[in-house]
Amino acid sequence: MGPAPPAGGRRRSRDARPTIGELMIVVAGVGVGLTLALPAFRDEPSPGESILVLGGGVLGGASLVGVPLLLWERRSRGVRRRFGPGKLLWFAHGTAAWLLWPPIILGRRSNARGQSPPIVDPSAAEICFFYGTPLMAVYVTASLLAGGWLRRSRRRGGRRPPAQIPWRERFGLVLGMGWAVLGLYVLSMIYRSKFR
Repeated sequence: MGPAPPAGGRRRSRDARPTIGELMIVVAGVGVGLTLALPAFRDEPSPGESILVLGGGVLGGASLVGVPLLLWERRSRGVRRRFGPGKLLWFAHGTAAWLLWPPIILGRRSNARGQSPPIVDPSAAEICFFYGTPLMAVYVTASLLAGGWLRRSRRRGGRRPPAQIPWRERFGLVLGMGWAVLGLYVLSMIYRSKFR
């Protein structure tokens, strides 16, 4: 008989992959993000703005569900450790969606009803979300890189297999990198328009 699996082995393998329910929540969040982004295409935006709005909608929807998922994980499992870099990125971008999407939705609804002026002007919140959130990703990712948070840990001594990274951490890193790429695109739009 082989050695017994470690006591925490089952929990680590459970954290390594998302459950079907968690995947469904993320897909639903992307659907909500696309629902928020698609009305912007009625105004026939430029190709650059189309990429920005569509990318912001997809990434924003996936980010939106991160806040409740991460808070639920902390509450239900009693985890008191600080967020790793991936969870930090996911939580920060999700918070931006939770704070800026309600004014966008309220403003669009009041515009659709013909209220003039609208209850909330959605353009300010749209600019903050679709331009500010990607730029925030560039700043935070650069800070995490400079601070040494995003590097491989080097173990001394014997070779041990690398520890499995929980899926929330990996997904947050991928999501943060997606936002950072969108942020670099925003920066390129800014520099192209300023230095023509």
